Amino acid sequence: MVYSNMSSSTVTNRKSTRRTIPGPRGRDEMNLVEFPFATLSHKTTLGSIKCVRWIAGADGQRRKQSWVVQGGSASGLPTEFDERVYVALMALTHEQGFASRKVPMSVYRLLTLMGESTDGAHYRSIERSLERLLLASIVAEGAFWDAERGALVHQASGFHLLERYWLAYQEDDAAASEREGVPGYIVWGEEVWRSLRSGYLKQLDLETFYRLKTPIARRLYRFLDNKLHKVRRLEIDIFQLSQQLGMAYYRYPAKVKEKLQPGIDELMAIGFLARAEMIKVKRYTRMRFLKGRTVSPEKSAADGAQHEALDIDEALRLAHKWRQRTAQERDVEEGLFELWEQAQELLHKQVSPDVYQTWLGRTLLIDVQGTVATILVPSDFVQQRIRQRYTDPIQQTLKALLHIPVTLDYAVMDA
Repeated sequence: MVYSNMSSSTVTNRKSTRRTIPGPRGRDEMNLVEFPFATLSHKTTLGSIKCVRWIAGADGQRRKQSWVVQGGSASGLPTEFDERVYVALMALTHEQGFASRKVPMSVYRLLTLMGESTDGAHYRSIERSLERLLLASIVAEGAFWDAERGALVHQASGFHLLERYWLAYQEDDAAASEREGVPGYIVWGEEVWRSLRSGYLKQLDLETFYRLKTPIARRLYRFLDNKLHKVRRLEIDIFQLSQQLGMAYYRYPAKVKEKLQPGIDELMAIGFLARAEMIKVKRYTRMRFLKGRTVSPEKSAADGAQHEALDIDEALRLAHKWRQRTAQERDVEEGLFELWEQAQELLHKQVSPDVYQTWLGRTLLIDVQGTVATILVPSDFVQQRIRQRYTDPIQQTLKALLHIPVTLDYAVMDA
């Protein structure tokens, strides 16, 4: 059975003990969104992370921005796990109202915020993470925005994310533990703390961030959530993007796109992105991102957002391509595939193009047993939304095609 001869790119699956976590909003320091401070690897590595770009100054002249991260000689560079720890630390600091540079915390609280197991192995992971965040140094030249002055710091400036951390259960002095009166704390580095206190921050949806499975998806989400905050479309040079995400160097644009694809797939599956494509602009290769519509039309109007309408033909094409590819990978019976294509023709007329592209188009009928139809969905997040809002139209559509009432079951791709 052949649906089409197309390449496949699937979301990387990773075993995890992650639990569903509540949805508080965290905060993200903007310099640490714009430039990377951690690798995309689970494993520690030595060396450095370098990002160089050119921007237009107020005088119209091009100015160089340089950002270099060095890890401790023994601990190595911060990892993608450390980035998740940073996000949790920032959430705790926000929770405490940015009241003090010294932030009380516990390893247990960090792990629960991150949705990770609280076993001994994860405690040790947090300990190593705090050490790497402490020892990593960043040297920025023309790249660090000083919000208090309202200007870039043009001279080379070195700083640390953390100045100190302390964990009570590692303390031998009982009197010192009693004096502190907390299970642990971190002290933010001076430059980072000044930026936090000046309000150079953006919101970050913790639930969405920690639901994402791949490091590239989480890094892309933090970066694009900032870039697409007030606009719906972003175009960026693909090599510049790879630097700002902290990716390894690849010579060819197609290789960069290949490495980005698992993250793009995840962000499209949850509706954060509606489209992501590699385009050629003269002799340069760029990535073009179109943000999905994950808020209600009423909220968008209230916020004064001016969104570009997603073309229905493009929505249908992208969704059909996803179903073809997935059906081929999963070896879905041709009859089921054709039945679901008929259902899609009916479903897309019942909702807006954005709703269709975000929630319904990237689904696939994979089994019918008696009156139970099993629908494959990209993620738990999509499954929950479909259950809440779109069960009835799907059931009615299948009833019209099968001539019997049906109930729905779901299979999740990343389960």
